[in-house]
Amino acid sequence: MKKKTLALVMAAAMMFSLVACGAKEEPAPAPAPAPEASQPSEPAPAPEVPADGFYAGKTIEVIVPWGAGGGADVACRLVCAEVEKELGCTIVINNITGGGGSIGLAQLTKAPADGMTYAYFANTDSNGNIMLEGVPYDKDAFAPVCKFAADPHIILASLASGITDMDSMIAAGDGKTLWGIGGAWTHWDFLKLEFEEATGASYKRLVYDGGASVITDIMNGDCTVGTPFVSEALAAIDAGEAVAIAITSAERNPACPDIPTVAEQGYEGFESTMWRGFVAPAGAPEEAMREFADAVGAVCEKDSFIDAAAAAGVTVNYTGYDDFQVFYEENHNSVKAYYEANAGM
Repeated sequence: MKKKTLALVMAAAMMFSLVACGAKEEPAPAPAPAPEASQPSEPAPAPEVPADGFYAGKTIEVIVPWGAGGGADVACRLVCAEVEKELGCTIVINNITGGGGSIGLAQLTKAPADGMTYAYFANTDSNGNIMLEGVPYDKDAFAPVCKFAADPHIILASLASGITDMDSMIAAGDGKTLWGIGGAWTHWDFLKLEFEEATGASYKRLVYDGGASVITDIMNGDCTVGTPFVSEALAAIDAGEAVAIAITSAERNPACPDIPTVAEQGYEGFESTMWRGFVAPAGAPEEAMREFADAVGAVCEKDSFIDAAAAAGVTVNYTGYDDFQVFYEENHNSVKAYYEANAGM
């Protein structure tokens, strides 16, 4: 009995072994395929960063000696926004008004001559000490840097005046009609003198501290005639609150092509524009001033800037560092002689 039982157990074991050996083993499930690696995209071009220079990463102050929103301010902010990109720096505009521009320029002369402070400058500014009382500087207090624009004026008349064209403008020149001047002995004054010489008309000088105030009084009828810059005048013209008589450039301006020039209205050859530029305190490092001037020059060559400037009524006209040294002296002498010949008017 034990033998029989043992035999049965052994037989069962053999059968189990055969079944196990003959069974087909199921393979382990294959691992899920790894997601296909995406091809690396082309790296985005690095933003253009100005080469290291005197101004890279620094902050420059630019003094505008006239109020915010005026022609000087508009032109200066327009160019400085682009100069920042060229130099890789920050430019802070500081409007310091009063004294026909002399207060802001006096502030510049007190700044350290380290190349970190500039000021907006124009035709008559170097002669401030002979044209305005109490001005503490002369032409040698400034280091000329560059010129970036030469802007015409628009001869603007109030609606209340009845002046609608050049003929009525000349007819009103009886010595009593008020001609608003946006700053004593700025280019506004010289334009008035030039216009009177060319036409034989005469107007009564009324001095304001900036072009914005002139335009306001023309719109209100408190001033008869004024000569703001294109950037200052267009809003009043477009709103129908003042009458544009003429523009003082040799050719019509693309920002206001419907306004005729003085020259084409019977005064051939008449042209009067005010240049805009930058100066530093005397003694500023030449290396820094040249770098700043070159950046302004690079901006003035860009079509995008020229177009934006034209739309704002700013006429780009660049003179670089070396040529501006000569221009500065010649302009100073010319303005001085003209002032001395007309100061007693």
